[in-house]
Amino acid sequence: MYFTLLALHNLLRWLFLGTLLTVVFKSFMGSQKNNPYSPTDKKIGGILVALAHTQLLIGLILLFTSPVIAELMQDMAATMKDKVKRAQLVEHPITMLLAVVLIQVARIRVKKAYADEDKHKRSLILNGIALLLVLYMIPWQQTPLFKF
Repeated sequence: MYFTLLALHNLLRWLFLGTLLTVVFKSFMGSQKNNPYSPTDKKIGGILVALAHTQLLIGLILLFTSPVIAELMQDMAATMKDKVKRAQLVEHPITMLLAVVLIQVARIRVKKAYADEDKHKRSLILNGIALLLVLYMIPWQQTPLFKF
């Protein structure tokens, strides 16, 4: 089960990242061109929230069932001194949780906004920050589909 969830988490990452990029791009274009906030924008935002929550849930399950994480927790002092291990155990989960919170807050703030311009700006700012956090904390070195 662990390896299946890990593979699913890896594959869903690309769908999540593509959707997040799409939302940020559409929000940017909408705010620049004063486009109306369309039903498509709303639908893509909902899909983004669903993907973010799914990734979070799978990530939390992996965090508590991973043999690698269990090994890292055996010697917390050594883990916290090693930047790669610390990133895997602490920084990645906390940063991704923060990104999911920002995505959810963006969804709520967009729903509460009246003007289309405000909807696009709120979505751009909050989802843009979430995008930066996600891009920063994806473990690119450990990604079999995308190494550089």
